[in-house]
Amino acid sequence: MDDSSVTAPLGVTDTVHDAILELLMNRGLEPGLPLRTQPLAARLGVSATPVREALARLEGSGLVVRSARRGYRAAPLLSPEELAQLVDVRLLVEPGNAERACARADDAFVARLHAAVDEQRHAPTGPGYSGFKHYLEADWSFHELLAAGTGNPFIVRTLDSFRGFVQRLHQVEERVSDAHESVAEHEAIVRAFERRDPAAAAEAMRRHLQGVLDRAVG
Repeated sequence: MDDSSVTAPLGVTDTVHDAILELLMNRGLEPGLPLRTQPLAARLGVSATPVREALARLEGSGLVVRSARRGYRAAPLLSPEELAQLVDVRLLVEPGNAERACARADDAFVARLHAAVDEQRHAPTGPGYSGFKHYLEADWSFHELLAAGTGNPFIVRTLDSFRGFVQRLHQVEERVSDAHESVAEHEAIVRAFERRDPAAAAEAMRRHLQGVLDRAVG
C-alpha cells in the first residue's frame, strides 16, 4: 500500500527528525546532498512516512531545502553574507525583546534568567553535535525566555522561526568554540535586568549579537 497519505506516530517522527538533524549537523549528510526518502528510511530502519514528515519539518528550519523537480536536499552552508543577514534580522528583533522584557521583569524572572545562563555555562560543548546539543538548547532557551518575557506571543513565534538557522552557525564545528564569550555576554544582559535598565539590556543584546557574527565570520 502507498503510505503517502499515512501519518506516522508523533514519537516516531520526532525520533527520525532528531536522527536526520544529527546527521546534518555532524556532516553525515553533506551540505547540498540530495535527500532521498527511501534510502534514508532504509538507513534509519523506518518506513518512508516518518522520513517524509521529518524532512518537511527540517525544511521549516532551513537545514533542508526542497525544489519542485529535485525534491529535498541538505541546505548548503551559510555564506558570510547570509550569516550577516541572519544576524541583521536578529538585531532588528532581539534588542527590542530584551528592552521590553526588562521593563516588565520582576525578581522571579531575573532568577529564571540566572538559571538559564547557569545551565548554559555547565553544558558540554562537544565533541560533535551529540556532545554540544544540550549547550545549543540552553543557549537558545535564554533567547526564548527573553522573547516570552515581552508578553507578546507573536514575538515568541517570530524568534522561533530563527532557530534552525542559528543551529546552522555550528554545522561545521566539532566543538562550540565561543561558549565562554557567549555566556559572558548573556551575563551582561542579566546584569542589566538586575538593575532594571531596559536600555542597557537592549545594548547588551546588540553587543552579544555582533559578537556572534564577528566570531562566526572571523
